[in-house]
Amino acid sequence: MAIQPDSAPSELAVAEALKALGPPGLLTGCRRIRGGDEQFLLPAERDSMATRDRKARAASGAGRRIVHELLRRLRCEDVAVLRGPLGSPMWPPGIVGSIAHDEELAVAAVAMRSPSVRSVGVDVEPMLPLPPDLRAVVITSHDRLGNLDQGIGGRLLFAAKEAVYKASFPLDGRMLEFDDISVDLKSGEAATSSGRRLLVRCTARPRILALAYTP
Repeated sequence: MAIQPDSAPSELAVAEALKALGPPGLLTGCRRIRGGDEQFLLPAERDSMATRDRKARAASGAGRRIVHELLRRLRCEDVAVLRGPLGSPMWPPGIVGSIAHDEELAVAAVAMRSPSVRSVGVDVEPMLPLPPDLRAVVITSHDRLGNLDQGIGGRLLFAAKEAVYKASFPLDGRMLEFDDISVDLKSGEAATSSGRRLLVRCTARPRILALAYTP
């Protein structure tokens, strides 16, 4: 299920779209980033983040606000989700999750670790074509865009690879480049250079969203 956004219809639309991508048992949510959202960072979370940039902290606070609510639904009360040494969130034992944001929206996905969801990654991107200079880096000969053009299809692929990296890193501990990940957007399957295979679910409406998980 997805948590209820505060007020804006765009939050609700994105939250519902993200919910539809996930497998049973995955909790998701969305929040529009607001000035002052850094107040939702718990003291330990705030201390684990090196940046002093207010905008970056507001985005992190918006993401943590979603996460705190989702964790409460899993009976994890007042748990600080620290930023790890390599930037990824540090989840409580038995919990898998992922947080992402673009310039306007923060999203998160959380679940109890199970045979059907052993790890998860999420990404959100604006509904804009991927710039040509990035396409050359992101799109490889092993990727399959289906009927999508390289503009929006490239942006979807970018989001999918970000989500795959976030889902694979807790399991393999490997830093991956874009060419270490191959994605078939039509079949919804992805693979990493280490042999990890994942499922990927994407949508371009109302926002570009990608969710990757290991069954």
